[in-house]
Amino acid sequence: MLGVALRAGQVMVESGANAARVEEAIIRFGNALGAERMDVFATPSGIVVSAICGEQHRTRVVRVVKTGIDLNRVAAISRLAERASSGDLSRARIRAELERIATQPRLYGHLTTTVSVGAACAAFALLFGGYPLEALLAGGAAVVGQAVRELLVRWHFGRLTMTFLVTVLAASLALLGSRLLSVPAPGLAMASAVLLLVPGVLMVSSIVDLFRGNILSGIVRATSAVLIIGTIAGGLFVVLLLSAPHLALTTRTPPPLWAATLLGFVAALGFAVLFDVPRRTLWGSGLTGAMGLAMRNGLLLLFPGVPHEAAMLFAGFVIALVSRVIAHVMRTPTGIFTIPGFIPLVPGVLAFRAVLGFAEQDYSAGTSNLVQVTLRLAALAAGLGTAQALTRHGWWPFAR
Repeated sequence: MLGVALRAGQVMVESGANAARVEEAIIRFGNALGAERMDVFATPSGIVVSAICGEQHRTRVVRVVKTGIDLNRVAAISRLAERASSGDLSRARIRAELERIATQPRLYGHLTTTVSVGAACAAFALLFGGYPLEALLAGGAAVVGQAVRELLVRWHFGRLTMTFLVTVLAASLALLGSRLLSVPAPGLAMASAVLLLVPGVLMVSSIVDLFRGNILSGIVRATSAVLIIGTIAGGLFVVLLLSAPHLALTTRTPPPLWAATLLGFVAALGFAVLFDVPRRTLWGSGLTGAMGLAMRNGLLLLFPGVPHEAAMLFAGFVIALVSRVIAHVMRTPTGIFTIPGFIPLVPGVLAFRAVLGFAEQDYSAGTSNLVQVTLRLAALAAGLGTAQALTRHGWWPFAR
């Protein structure tokens, strides 16, 4: 019984599930197989489970050595846990199904994933006020970066090393293309091209874990996300120092609300493919991203004096609620919609300005932009976490 339950949790952690989702699945499998109570402690690197039945108890530990993102596997194991709870599946059948899920290939092939990532980064360039040529450069650089990232994953490169190399490659390609084509704002293409590396799963999972009281798991995931973001910044910093001294980041008027909402849908959809979201839920992932972006931009448009942090807070709240409604209707984990929906709100241009300021030794401007990025991400996280906490306590009709 412990072996089956632990295997389910191990596959979920390896696929990017947060600690709360992992613990819920392990408890459901254990109860379905005869345990009276299951005590679970899940972290990103290992799981400890105790099963109690009468006066007997057993405890086992399993390590998690692989990391990745496959939300289709997370959804499949959640569905299997529901079936197991009904009592229709034997232990052998559950184990066989778990092994099938653990070894199943991604839903989307390398070409589909690469093109989707390129389209998402091109949409980001347009969201930042770029022209079609800048969007094309950002998308092309992102396509090459994603293709190289898949090769590096296959060659078992460490995550931070891989992130640094892909950042340098994508940013350099975007900068080189901008100079060859005399693009007036190469910074927009560079900032958009590296957004494929944003650790969206880690960021959202850490928020969920922290707001659910899983402090250790939340801190570990948040630390990993900060390290990856710092590595992206380091790669950009190297490119700017070596190839683009005194680079000016020209800003333009962002697209109108309807166009920005449509671009947010495309961006979230592209990252949903990257995260291997089930096909039937793709539209929900795109809709969640579009709704969150529409909320933020709409507030800033209707109330020009409202702080950006307040707009991000409400956007995060809307993302969590929309995700909960769609997840309730489609009977899938909310993370399938929350994680891609979070991505279009990442303040990429502001983060790039911070790196640019440090590269030009303008530490005052760099620090100011960095603080703004941190505050906006914190506000977005607070909105997500607050809404999830409210729905978890039954203060929303679609709480699960």
